[in-house]
Amino acid sequence: MERQPGPTDNLHATLNTLARQSLRPDKARDLLESVLVVSQGLDLDEALQRIVDVAARVLDARYAALGVRDTIGGGLREFVYTGISPDIRATMGSLPKGKGVLGLLIEDPQVLRISDLSRNPASVGFPPNHPPMRSFLGAPVLIRGEVFGSIYLTEKRTAATFTAVDEALIGVLAVAAGIAIENARGFERARIRHTWMELIARRGAEPLAGVSLVANLNNICADVAELTGARAVYLYQTEDSAATLRANSGWPGPVDSVTFGAAITETSELRVLSDDALPGWGDRDGGWLTVVPLVRGPWVYGAIVIHQDNQPDWEVEERTGLAGVAEIASLAIAYAERREIGRRLEMLEDRHRIARDLHDHVIQRLFAMGLSLQALTVQRDADDQSESSDAAQRDRLQQVLSDLDGTISQIRTSIFDLQSGDPSRNPTLRRRVLAVIGQVSGHAEVTPMVRFDGPVDTVVIPELASHVDAVVREGVSNALRHSGADRIEVRVAAEPRAGELTVEITDDGRGIDPGTRRSGLENLRMRAAEWDGDFTVGPGLSGRGTRLLWQVPLVAQKTD
Repeated sequence: MERQPGPTDNLHATLNTLARQSLRPDKARDLLESVLVVSQGLDLDEALQRIVDVAARVLDARYAALGVRDTIGGGLREFVYTGISPDIRATMGSLPKGKGVLGLLIEDPQVLRISDLSRNPASVGFPPNHPPMRSFLGAPVLIRGEVFGSIYLTEKRTAATFTAVDEALIGVLAVAAGIAIENARGFERARIRHTWMELIARRGAEPLAGVSLVANLNNICADVAELTGARAVYLYQTEDSAATLRANSGWPGPVDSVTFGAAITETSELRVLSDDALPGWGDRDGGWLTVVPLVRGPWVYGAIVIHQDNQPDWEVEERTGLAGVAEIASLAIAYAERREIGRRLEMLEDRHRIARDLHDHVIQRLFAMGLSLQALTVQRDADDQSESSDAAQRDRLQQVLSDLDGTISQIRTSIFDLQSGDPSRNPTLRRRVLAVIGQVSGHAEVTPMVRFDGPVDTVVIPELASHVDAVVREGVSNALRHSGADRIEVRVAAEPRAGELTVEITDDGRGIDPGTRRSGLENLRMRAAEWDGDFTVGPGLSGRGTRLLWQVPLVAQKTD
């Protein structure tokens, strides 16, 4: 494979030519200083202007310019100059577009010297009020064998025309300019890569940090608009061939959703189009569109659309950055969809759990109560309706009514759980109590019945809620281990009018053995005293079993 000539080879050839011209020592010194000046700095715009200024000084030219080749539309896309005052520039028309003599250097990249521009047939396209120019010297600026642009010099101050020595000098400056421009472009590419990587890292982390999808996508559009200098940036997602605007930076115009959706998803390649060449885009006031597809597997399901006034010439680094931005936008959308699916599955699981609890506990209790009422009816028909029989029936009826009341409370709690949001985030007091009971009674033969009265989830502060957890855990654990009860009831009541929080745990067991250690109960008494409350343990209301009563004032916050 044949090696392409590099900048060093071109420089050696140019220096050899210059050596044959018997260059004066002062010119050699100026040339060396100029090469060093040209190579300074890494900002591309500053480098271009510095090259122009140095060339005018070294070659004694009144006017100097550097035109940057337009690789898309042909001609020049940038024109840097020196020697023309702001007043003269204000009276001139547009800057040269790379036609006439300037176009010759683009088409045939060789050093060009002309004694009199006015007599050259290629000398066309001068704008109105352009300063008169006769002598001309131009040289191409090559980077890796490709024409980047050209250096133009006119009106030599110390002679009527430019000389052969000047040709050699501009050749050296052109090579040095190519090296300096290549270094500046390399630095600029590295800076662009770093900027896009920062954007991707910053916006890519937002979904995991809890930022909403809408905010994340709008931030992406705003960042892309700022980096590219775009008029506006839009992000569309397609579903059933129709495009839906998901985020934007700038005001969106009318879009034929079906036609436009089909147009932006027809290819997975980045495209640059005039805004009237994209089907379904609607009536706009001109400009150019860059369509960056959103890809998921083999499918294109949307695009980032960048609207700009001028036709963009995307560098490789910018194309890579845009592809990375499209990727994180796609991941953000996919993550939001997966999270929504997870939320729905969690809700379904929660509903299944509640349905199971209703079936296993509530429905069974209602069935048992129905049997009790049926038995009472049969017994009433069979008994002699003595006073003692009536009293027994009243007690049983009162117990059944109490059970029904408790069951209704449990159903209400289950319904509340069903309507609540995500329990993993700031769990309510109801959920905390139910979780504690579930932990301590998971393998027990008796399932405690739970009842909540009042707005326990809104008026009980977190500091009090932690004490409620401890009271329920200790009381239910003792009842399960020591009472031998067939029935355990837990009631948590918040009474804002009375300003009181109550935790009551009752069972129908054997009661408290006087010889039992009561260190756990003493802890509950201390917890109540800490909040200026009361704690008592004694027989149940019917004289059977045990009743634990823990009461403290409802407060907005704890005071020392």
